[in-house]
Parts: sequence; C-alpha cells; structure tokens
Amino acid sequence: MKTRSVIAGLAITLATGGMGAAETAKEPLRVCASTKDAPFSQQDGSGFENRLAQVMADAIDRPLELVWVNKEAIYLVRDGVDTGQCDVMMGVDTGDPRLLTTQPYYRSGYVFVTRQDTPLESDHWEALGDQKLDTIAYRLHGPAEVLVKYAGKYENNLIYVTSLTNFEDKRNKYTNVEAARVVSEVAKGDADVGVAFGPEIARYVKSSRTPLKVTVISNHLTRSNGVEVPLQFNQSMGVVKSKPELRDALDKAIVEKRAEIEAILTDEGIPLLPPSS
Repeated sequence: MKTRSVIAGLAITLATGGMGAAETAKEPLRVCASTKDAPFSQQDGSGFENRLAQVMADAIDRPLELVWVNKEAIYLVRDGVDTGQCDVMMGVDTGDPRLLTTQPYYRSGYVFVTRQDTPLESDHWEALGDQKLDTIAYRLHGPAEVLVKYAGKYENNLIYVTSLTNFEDKRNKYTNVEAARVVSEVAKGDADVGVAFGPEIARYVKSSRTPLKVTVISNHLTRSNGVEVPLQFNQSMGVVKSKPELRDALDKAIVEKRAEIEAILTDEGIPLLPPSS
C-alpha cells in the first residue's frame, strides 16, 4: 500500500506539473515575414525587421514566431493576417486601414542615390528633370515611378528599367526591381541616379565599395489633379483588428525599447527623420 501510495502520489504530481506547464506556456508573438523582402525580412533572421520583431517579443515576454509567407510583402495582410496565420506585421504605414497600427517607431523617406563624385545639386524631386541625368534606376509600383514620370524621364528610361527585371512581364505576376540592383546600377555607373525608399537601399549603400551619397528628398509631389504624393512616411507595426490588447502592449514596448530600436535602424544605415517632419 505504501508503495502504491507513493506511485499514485508521484503520478498526481507529474500530472499536475504537466498541467501547470501547459497553463503557463506563453503564447508566441506571431509575426508575418516575407521570404522575398530583403533587407526588411530574410529567412536567416538577418532582416532588420526580423531583428526588431525579436526586440518586441522580448519586451512583451513572448517567444517570437516568424510566420514565413513565400510571397512578396504586399501579400502579407491577405495571405498572412487575414487567413489567421499571424497577428503582426512590421513596417506598415501608420494608419493603414487594414490593421490596427501602433505608434510610429521610425520615420523615413524616399531618397536619391548617387556616386559621391557626381551628387545632385538639389534635394527636391524636380532634380530628376536635370538634362544631365540620362539613366535613372528605380523600383516599380510606387512613388519613385511617379517621380520619374512627372520629371519627364519615364519613356526614355522604360527599356532600361524593364531590363533590370530581365524583361519579365508585369501583367500576370508581381515584378519589381530588387533594391540591391538599384544601388549596384549607380555604383557601376550604369545609372546616373537611383530613387528608392531609404530603408530599402540603406544596407546596400553602406556595403558598397564605391562611395555613394544618399540624399533624402525634402519635398512632396503634387499631381496634376491636386492630389499630393507623400515621399516621407511614419512606420508602425500592424496588428490584426481582433487583438487591440496586443497593439497596446506593442505600443508600450516601443516606448520602453526606443533606444534599442534606434540602434538597429542606425546600424542598418537607414536615414531617419523626426516623427513630426
């Protein structure tokens, strides 16, 4: 009887211990991550947004779970958050209506990239209209493409920019110029200037063997219909709308980890702007 009682007691202890472990298991912070979004996200975890996600997970005392989506980042809400696979996206525009957004954790903008020996004379987007600039490298589907069009350089650069995607057809698949390619074209002298969102190209400018200059574009563009095209953006974390308490926790973590966040962004070489700019 004594032996049986000991065994029974041990069984109860193990069972309740197991229940306690299950009850105290921490819910992971499930962050959507694209396999095709360097330098923001990379599967080896070296993307700067992957690193920032780890800082946030540590701050709210949860294990980080990067949920990899094998598509470009523009599909992360549809194929990640909306399908319930993940709860958080890094690096969304503040106020994105598809998500609950945190307070901004940084602000940056579109930039010119030039060789240091051939800088532009202005930090206004209209500098792209300079007749001395023949070849412009830029990423598609965004403000950079709009700037090139309004500068009157779109048609003359169409074949060149299309060559940077190996002439892939844009009708049936998402096609874009890699951020690293924009920088390398300028470094090699094949492009007179590159235009891109600062965080996209900062890493590649920093690692370039050819000295390059990054100039933040200081003004916005106003379309012919009066609609303004912003060139500077606050960046937030986006949270699934069903979890406002998670957004609130991340808001607090941003304040607590501000110095660590800025250290990662500065190490990346990202041109940072004041939040109110």
